[in-house]
Amino acid sequence: MKFESIWRFLEEIREAYHDHVAIEITERRETIHSLDYLDREIQRLKKVGFELAIDDVCAGSNSYAFIKRQLKVVSRIKLSLLLFKDEDYELMMSFVNAWLAFAKKHHLTFVIEGISNRQLAKKFAGNPVILQQGFYWGKGTAYFNEE
Repeated sequence: MKFESIWRFLEEIREAYHDHVAIEITERRETIHSLDYLDREIQRLKKVGFELAIDDVCAGSNSYAFIKRQLKVVSRIKLSLLLFKDEDYELMMSFVNAWLAFAKKHHLTFVIEGISNRQLAKKFAGNPVILQQGFYWGKGTAYFNEE
């Protein structure tokens, strides 16, 4: 983000594809940039016109406090179920429900990543606030027709 050539590229992408491109802010090392620097760059992305999402909430530096700082510019948060692979189902669902409540309160789209089986896909199906992403959905329609 330090180079103007990156910003020109992003502006060209935005001009060519309009609302069809979103920027995801993923995990990063907290020591690389100050929060003020990151706030300014995120604001600049929003001014260019991108939809902004925070990936891997609840992991690494994408903490609750960081997300609260970005509420004015972010429209989507993503929670990976892979974070909870060593936990039981009830504990995982407690985290999902807490982040879902946060997303609803702040009018954010909520993406659950790591949907790996039909049981999880059905659990979240039909909720208009939740989008799903994961290995289960990457199998293609031929797989679903066989089941």
